[in-house]
Amino acid sequence: MARINERVIIAVVPFWMDLSASIFYLAAPLLVIELGGNPVELGLIGTMTASVHMTLAHLGGRLSDRLGRRILMVAGPFIFAVSCLLTTQAGKVFQILALAGLNGLAMAIFWPSFQAWVADSRAASNLARNIGSFNMSWTASQFFGPTLSGFLFSLHPRIPFWAAAAFSFLLFFLLRALVSDQTPQSAKGGEDLLGGTQDSEGGMGFLYAIWIANFASWFILGNLRYQFPKLARDMAISPFTIGLLLSCIGLSQFLGFFFLRGSDRWHFKKSYLLRAQLLSASGLLLIFFFPQKLIFASAFILIGLSVSLTYYSSLYYSVRLLKRKGKGTGLHESILGSGVVLGPILGGVVALSIGPRAPYVLCLAVLAVAVVIELCLTGERRSARR
Repeated sequence: MARINERVIIAVVPFWMDLSASIFYLAAPLLVIELGGNPVELGLIGTMTASVHMTLAHLGGRLSDRLGRRILMVAGPFIFAVSCLLTTQAGKVFQILALAGLNGLAMAIFWPSFQAWVADSRAASNLARNIGSFNMSWTASQFFGPTLSGFLFSLHPRIPFWAAAAFSFLLFFLLRALVSDQTPQSAKGGEDLLGGTQDSEGGMGFLYAIWIANFASWFILGNLRYQFPKLARDMAISPFTIGLLLSCIGLSQFLGFFFLRGSDRWHFKKSYLLRAQLLSASGLLLIFFFPQKLIFASAFILIGLSVSLTYYSSLYYSVRLLKRKGKGTGLHESILGSGVVLGPILGGVVALSIGPRAPYVLCLAVLAVAVVIELCLTGERRSARR
């Protein structure tokens, strides 16, 4: 494959795939609300998707190491498109939940294989920058997707699913045409950690800490994605405005990835991680205490900036410190998926039991526990490098 094609794929494919997904991720909770669903059922949308994603992503990464990246990269959008088409005909909450699980399968086979493909196709010296380009691509869709989904939903509740299916089918044909089979990078021996390098010294402890941080980030994002629409609808906020507010997360993630991509000062620095999580805590407090739309937007921006660092770090360290890149990306996807499994459903339980703002107190508690674990994992060995 020509080098220019690789650059185009890295720039276009993540945007396209996540645009389809972000359209679905807002429209599905809004449709469940229209059908009379409660907060627990809203949370189950995310839990069903993420539980399948989490369970199978690690397997998907390993399969891409053995079978090659292309077959899984092509299959993912096709499965997602079929799921969206079926959702256009769904009239009951349990049907939407079942199809959300099918979406999880699509994501579990697509993202680990594509992320490993990105790592395979570039020299190691450019790894951080190439992962940055990948991250900027998919987060750009997070700015447009929710806004487009809210607008289409305001026209008719089924239109967003038709649009997501169309985008996914187009991506399926694009990947079939442009992506060639590659020989996945493999490693001999039992150890995954790269030995003898400066960044691998104590690196696994830091990698584990980043995985914990990324879990907490996606626990929070899961609540924002699936529980916030209910809070907003109770406040008479329109679907279009909900989409605009959630788009603030994608915008801030994009900006965060842009700045992280141009610098290596944050590599293996505990202080950057803790500051990022302080931003998340501030955003959660704003959502809990204030009802104004501009405050919500500010909170989402703070949380999005925090997630940009934890996600970037998790993916970067997973493919840098682990020789088997498919395994690394699979673990990365499984761990963030576990946050989305637990976040929406536990948030739904506390919302139903206590009130619609209770999930954000739960998120604060999870974030606090995560920070304590991270401090234990990194310890004093990292303090000299802050």
